[in-house]
Amino acid sequence: MRLNLVLLIAVVSLFGITSILAAETNSQTPKKPVTDEYQSAKVEDDYQWLEKDDDPEVKAWSDAENKKTRAYLDKLPERAAIEKQLTAWYAKTSPNYSDIVSRPGILFAMKFQPPKQQPMLVTLTSADDLKSEKVVLDPNKLDAKGTTAIDWFAPSQDGKYVAISISQGGSEDGTLHIYETATGKALPDSIAHVQYPTAGGSAAWNADGTGIYYTRFPRKGEK
Repeated sequence: MRLNLVLLIAVVSLFGITSILAAETNSQTPKKPVTDEYQSAKVEDDYQWLEKDDDPEVKAWSDAENKKTRAYLDKLPERAAIEKQLTAWYAKTSPNYSDIVSRPGILFAMKFQPPKQQPMLVTLTSADDLKSEKVVLDPNKLDAKGTTAIDWFAPSQDGKYVAISISQGGSEDGTLHIYETATGKALPDSIAHVQYPTAGGSAAWNADGTGIYYTRFPRKGEK
């Protein structure tokens, strides 16, 4: 209870000071009125132009706002101490295992272990023997920024291979890779667009592990 209270005070203090600084130096975002009609009711939106995240002007605005926010946060005298304490507490969080799949003599699972940004794919000989854990793929080692993620995985029926959809930058646009379970070695071939935002994706092996069925979404220009 004491830990939670201290954590709450730290977070409130940080965001409280940030709000004050932001209010004092807030810049005006350009207004570009757009009027939409909904069931004969006209609604004017001054900031609808910001929804076009691929527009160079919107990107420039977003970059400027992020830079300004970063500058505010970095100047806070309490920030470094609070970050250090929060990181220490977060690192002590127990690991979490999910999406467990059983194959003969082996368990596949996604393991989330703070302070790592992304869950990793591991194997266990038994749920009662965590010391038997082996890492098949740790996406945090593929990308130090922590923006590369495992969307889903599908082990072969004998567990010797595992198909893994990997996406970058929060895109959820997954590319399928095949890994050897025992070594964590990736096979040379990969298949793009097996996972798509909001639509998902999946893969399934044939009985003897010599072939795999998978979803594939159209590439740009395809129908």
